[in-house]
Amino acid sequence: MELLLPPACAGCGRYGAVLCFACLAGLRSARTPENRFGGADPGVVVGEALELAIAAFVHEGAMRRALQRLKYGGAAALAAPLARQALPALTDLLTMVDGEVALVPVPVHPERQRQRGYNQAALLAGELASRVGLPLRDILVRTRPTVRQHGLNRAARLHNLRGAFGLAEPPPPDVAAVLVDDILTTSATLEACAEVLRSGGATRIVGFAIAREV
Repeated sequence: MELLLPPACAGCGRYGAVLCFACLAGLRSARTPENRFGGADPGVVVGEALELAIAAFVHEGAMRRALQRLKYGGAAALAAPLARQALPALTDLLTMVDGEVALVPVPVHPERQRQRGYNQAALLAGELASRVGLPLRDILVRTRPTVRQHGLNRAARLHNLRGAFGLAEPPPPDVAAVLVDDILTTSATLEACAEVLRSGGATRIVGFAIAREV
């Protein structure tokens, strides 16, 4: 089918791949390691229940368009190339976590999952888990719908997400959880998920996102 109807790039619209080489090569890292002693790293956040979260890329240009297509456009095939490009950043994060590790996707409400056909965070987490050889634990659930987070500040986001997550089963004992999401903005979503995991007995929780809103 791709020979007859080649896919259009989600980043630029050119035909040939779901995300072309030029767009992949132009993705900008969210982290600035050369400045890490001179100021806050824009690709890293620190929370309370959430120890640490890292994003791979800046949420701009081709990355913004690709994640929008993945999230709202039914383009599930984008999960694989996005996860592949983000893999080095995840590997860096894993060097900071001792012991056994499992990837835990941030859940969406069942109604939104029915509308989209999938949970984009679960697709990304599944691709990442298979590439690093770690288990995927889809143990978080969305217990109630929330208003869209876009445009809300961190305090409003935390209030919006209060009581929005629950556990389908307890976290595996003595296993560090890596929460996986598509976009990191204020870290409110990851923090809310981390609080639920800690209440269930998890002791180490870090976060990973494909892109960071800056």
